[in-house]
Amino acid sequence: MSTHLKIRDLEIVVALQEEGTFTQAARRVGVTQTALSKRVQAIERQVQARLFDRTHGGAVLTEPGRSFVSGAAEVIHAFHRALHDAQNAKHGECRKLRIGVSVYLPPNFIDTIHSIELPLYKNLSIEIASGSSPELITDLLNRNVDLALVTSPTRNSALTTLCIATQHFMIIYRKGHPLAAKRSVTLGEILEYPWVFFKRVIHPFLHDLILHRVEAEHKQADIVHFGTHVTQAAALLNNDSLIGWINPAGVETAASQGFICVPLIDEHIRMETHLVSLADNRSQLVSEFARKFVKCWEQRSIPEQLSLPIS
Repeated sequence: MSTHLKIRDLEIVVALQEEGTFTQAARRVGVTQTALSKRVQAIERQVQARLFDRTHGGAVLTEPGRSFVSGAAEVIHAFHRALHDAQNAKHGECRKLRIGVSVYLPPNFIDTIHSIELPLYKNLSIEIASGSSPELITDLLNRNVDLALVTSPTRNSALTTLCIATQHFMIIYRKGHPLAAKRSVTLGEILEYPWVFFKRVIHPFLHDLILHRVEAEHKQADIVHFGTHVTQAAALLNNDSLIGWINPAGVETAASQGFICVPLIDEHIRMETHLVSLADNRSQLVSEFARKFVKCWEQRSIPEQLSLPIS
């Protein structure tokens, strides 16, 4: 059997195993799908074993493939660890990763960021930059941050996004409100009452989405107050007819002030937390951190807590 495989070949096989499709694996390693397919075939000829069963648009490891990938991953890890250790020893280098986090996300997102360890980057320094979701998108586009955790970003071809958590908006009101006995509410139900709503500058996309849904119901929202934070609820919800929009992270605060908090059930109005990076970012550090973050978040299985300010 030929032993002329390179680290790049091992990385291609591991990428195909992790991504599951030739299209995604090719994008990850920076080659065309055709080139990737041909290279995988060449690797299989060299190891004299079929590593993948091809499916419609995908690839599934064979038994020999599982054994090969297991060893390949160890070799890749050892190679990059040795390379980075040598570089860090030579330059005394401390790698920095700049991550933007929405100011309205709860602490468990930041806790997950700080819990991540990358063996290849022993001297990694994490710099957290807080801001609103629109501000963080601008920071990404200006390359002021490498990754960002934002709420419901608008589509942008310059960005790559991955939704990692989804949550309902929460609606709050006083205990004397006519909806007080409800365990959840619909948009039609809350349109019968005046709103305390969040300012458009907080999140233009979600603000407009909600009002467009109101128009689709052929109704009009009666917005009597605008606000920016859940702590304003006590002052703004000053009678039993008002309802307020709140982010899930603010439920505990609102409940401690004596308000009832229930989810808004609407298939179109959701809050999504996305992990976002530049589409043209080829940094191995950013890629490795993003994959490890997603894996850690999934393993924690924390109830999704997303945030926007109340209004």
